[in-house]
Parts: sequence; structure tokens; C-alpha cells
Amino acid sequence: MSTLLLSPTQVNQKLQRIALEIKEKTFGHDKIILVGIAESGLQLAHIIAKILHQNDSEVEIFSIKVNKPDPLTEPVVCSIAEEKLLNSTVILVDDVQNSGRTMIYAVQYFLKFPVYAIQTCVLVDRLHNLFPVRADYVGLSLSTTLKEHVTVTVQDTVVSVTLS
Repeated sequence: MSTLLLSPTQVNQKLQRIALEIKEKTFGHDKIILVGIAESGLQLAHIIAKILHQNDSEVEIFSIKVNKPDPLTEPVVCSIAEEKLLNSTVILVDDVQNSGRTMIYAVQYFLKFPVYAIQTCVLVDRLHNLFPVRADYVGLSLSTTLKEHVTVTVQDTVVSVTLS
């Protein structure tokens, strides 16, 4: 049985707040780049970018693909050109952070480029960190058991979060 944790309205409120935090924390940064971890993270990055555009903030959106179950078996693939990263603030966006494994491999990809800053954003942080990654922007911090599963469902711009 699934329990609704965040309705579409509540998710929208969380994403609005995250977008405002991003605007505040990156004030004065020349280049803001949202990089969504495929698939749901990319969809959330598009929604956050749309909110930022409504608040007169210019951001670019790109995707990054990490093999979540076993990140060492496939190379990390990112859609951004290296020259775009010069002195940019990169914000990695994902739906749920469980252990931090996916996020740390995504962060590692950008460490070889001369970026200004790397920040992380998750809609739900389950607080089961096994890797030294802390999300800079969090919609919901949630203590769960390892047997429970958090699902973020994204259909166009309608997002909901359930726990099963």
C-alpha cells in the first residue's frame, strides 16, 4: 500500500521554495546551469528552470546520465559542452537521494572542469547517506526504513511523491 507524501500542490510549493533559494544563494553568479540526473531529475530541473525564468533568472538546462545501480560499469554521460562550464555554477538536480551514490558520481564528473561552484538539489532526501554528499537544496527530508521505497511520479509538470 502506498502513502501519498506530497501532493502535486505540495510538490509545486516545495519546488517554488527551492527555486527562490537557488535565486538567493546564486545571486551575483554569472552563469547558472541546472543539470538534471536522468530521468526524473531532468524533469524536475525543467520545472525549477521554468519557475526561475518567471522570476527573471537566466539558467540553462542539461542532462547527466549515471548508471544508478552500478555507476562504475558505464561512463557518466553529460549533454553539456565543456566550454559552457567555465566559471559556471552547476546545480545537480535529482528526485530522491538515498545513499548519495548517484549524486557523488555526478559531482565527480564536474570536478575535472573549471566550474565556479557545484551545488546539489533533491526533492526528497531520505537521510541514508553512505557517501559524503549533502544536498544544498531539499524539498523534503524524510527518515525512512531501508525497506520503504520513495517514488516520485512526474507527468509533464504534475509531480507527486509516494511512500510504499
